Amino acid sequence: MTPSPHSVVIEAALNGSRGRDEHLAVPFTAPELAAEARRCADEGATVFHVHARDDNGGWTVDAGRYREIVRALRDAVPAGLVSITSLRPESEPVTSLVALLGALAADPATPPDLISINLGHITVWEPLSGATDRRRTVLFPNTYADITRLLAACQEYTIRPELGIMDLGFVSNAVALRDDGVLPARPWFLIELDSPAYGSGAQVAPATVANYEALATPLREHFPAAHWAAHGQGSAGYAVIARALADGAHIRVGFEDAVHLPDGRLAGGNAELVAWAVAAIREAGRSPASFGEARAITGCA
Repeated sequence: MTPSPHSVVIEAALNGSRGRDEHLAVPFTAPELAAEARRCADEGATVFHVHARDDNGGWTVDAGRYREIVRALRDAVPAGLVSITSLRPESEPVTSLVALLGALAADPATPPDLISINLGHITVWEPLSGATDRRRTVLFPNTYADITRLLAACQEYTIRPELGIMDLGFVSNAVALRDDGVLPARPWFLIELDSPAYGSGAQVAPATVANYEALATPLREHFPAAHWAAHGQGSAGYAVIARALADGAHIRVGFEDAVHLPDGRLAGGNAELVAWAVAAIREAGRSPASFGEARAITGCA
């Protein structure tokens, strides 16, 4: 299928690491994620990005939990694309993720279509409540060896990498990986402005239109055939999404990124955020991509 240049892939990031202290409807279990995906698909989403969570909402790479989630998502939205996260705590080695991909690929029903791979280290100065140490440093390492190992696993198991671009250094890393011959011929990127504002402590580009343009410009220069989706953290991300739509790019919305609508109201669920996205797409003179178009645009066809 040749997608229309006006079509927009809507990726719905259903939960991320967000807790129920921020929104009681954040989905954790496979049935909850499947129900959210179905509602989002009914509104126009075609890609469903999930973090497997344990019963208490904690992050997990348990293969059984992921199998359960992928099966439930495929039952709920048979034509949908399933994306899983590769973001991991500093204590979790990349070998566990490679093993997870192998375990999922061993069952024809459970390999994901996509997995996010962030193309650089992520550091966060996380605020603390204590008076002595105001912040602690949290590291999410993404070494060259780890990234190339994940990319090799993606190639082995026919899983499409979603290449996370969070700052200019990540673009440089993408070029190095391309020159080393380890990226897909036509990559699918995420421009991920995962800091809500300057001073938040997240050492990645904050969610501003200027930062979107600063990342999109070199991506377009070095990867002229590539497609990408853009998103930002919190309410600031909506201006980023609007700019991406005007730029001909694709978008991501969902509880992982924001639980409020642009007017400040708490969203009832992920589907309400997708409905907002569809309205923004139509206002920009474009249209939501079909499932077939989404597969072609992301390279999953």
